[in-house]
Amino acid sequence: MPEQLIRVEAVGAAESYTGRGDLLSLENPATGTTYAEVREADEELVDQVVAGAATTYRNEWSTVEPLERARLMLRWADVLMDHQDELARIESTDVGHLYRESAADVGAAARWLRYFAGVADKIEGQSVTSHPDRSAFVTREPYGVVAGVNSFNGNMLMFGMKAAPALATGNCFVLKAPELGPLSSFRMAELAVEAGIPRGVVSVVSGRGHITGPALVAHPEVGMVMFTGGLNGARGVIESSAVNIKPLTLELGGKNAVVLLDDVDLDRIVPHLLHSNFVKCGQSCAAGSRVFVPRRLADELAGRMAEATRLIRPGDPFVPSSDMGAIISEQQVARVEDLVRRAVEGGAAVLAGGRRAETGPATANGHFFEPTVLADLDDGNIAAREEIFGPVVGLLTYDGLDEVVARANGLDFGLTAQIWGDDVGAVHHLTRGIEAGTVWVNTYRSIHPSAPYGGFKHSGYGRENGAEVLKTYTRAKTTVWNHGAARHPYGDLLEAPAAR
Repeated sequence: MPEQLIRVEAVGAAESYTGRGDLLSLENPATGTTYAEVREADEELVDQVVAGAATTYRNEWSTVEPLERARLMLRWADVLMDHQDELARIESTDVGHLYRESAADVGAAARWLRYFAGVADKIEGQSVTSHPDRSAFVTREPYGVVAGVNSFNGNMLMFGMKAAPALATGNCFVLKAPELGPLSSFRMAELAVEAGIPRGVVSVVSGRGHITGPALVAHPEVGMVMFTGGLNGARGVIESSAVNIKPLTLELGGKNAVVLLDDVDLDRIVPHLLHSNFVKCGQSCAAGSRVFVPRRLADELAGRMAEATRLIRPGDPFVPSSDMGAIISEQQVARVEDLVRRAVEGGAAVLAGGRRAETGPATANGHFFEPTVLADLDDGNIAAREEIFGPVVGLLTYDGLDEVVARANGLDFGLTAQIWGDDVGAVHHLTRGIEAGTVWVNTYRSIHPSAPYGGFKHSGYGRENGAEVLKTYTRAKTTVWNHGAARHPYGDLLEAPAAR
């Protein structure tokens, strides 16, 4: 492999590590060229990084006052924004997102850090009056070292979502960055140190799920794990966590329902439907890929979406005229292509797209797929059942609210849902009936650090964001204090015989 390639090992408490894991090649999805390599964190390397984080916690971070933690988090946010262009370029090269999408993720990571910096000195407990002569109080304590596992499709945003509450609650944080696109995570951790956060408070390793994942999740110094990824990976994390019986939060995939009401304004919502499914090439667990439309509006919606989709141009992530970037790998492009083919075999009609995209000489070897609209789907079609993780949206017709609630709930997923329309009664009926962790009404992807986010059923359990996540990253300790002269229940029996 050429010596000029970027090489990344790990970021943590030490300046260098001695792990002997494989060097994994990283490919630019837009060009198909190999340009970097990352050291896979084997058990030895993970142990060094986590042990370093634990030492940093015990010797340094655990004594830092909350307001000082907040100041350092705010400084980290500022440094990230100072390096927004650099980070966005790293991310777009690494995973193929449009430059503007990557730049927005830097801003989102900074927003999460700033929000949780504001609650660092507001981690509260409670007092309990259980007996007249005793006081009981509950305090929230950090675990010490907590771990995060991220998917490639939102590296910087998800880094911020996990690290911000971890640091605010007083923990050190070790992230397993995705093996397909880890470079922005490594750079964010380096910038944390540049911002003044002690080395070892924020650490990053990378590697394949079956190698690095178990080593990190099962490590005895890791107190809890926040995982974002697929269902199969989650099952492995659950198994690894059982070694030391540690708590988990799992944010998994989705096959999310979008319900259009009879009074929906098609002029207004078509651009939202397209963006919901084609941003980051549809590589999003929150994509609204099952669009349920009233039967009387189905033909009009199909025509409008097909016409608008044909105007969307995939291309070089750094060219402003590109409307959509690249898919993460050739393997994933082939999977999307196969799923569309099987959907058509199952009766779906391709209204737009449906094939690999041609983008020009500079990106001829990149991984591009045309934005795709499928119609004539029934609930049994594979495009209506399986998370595609590509730029594919399917249209399904419905006749009544109870029917669409049942069909929306007919899958094992339950991450998000969207409702578009102004009929208040219908909206309330749907929001009560749809089984999803987040239901958006006349909006989508409205994720904020103040609002809990997570799924139902196979879309995971536990929540990120909001006040709830502060409890996730801490554990409750109850202290009961007897401040009276309590008599032992067996006091008479314990007295000396002569005294009786």
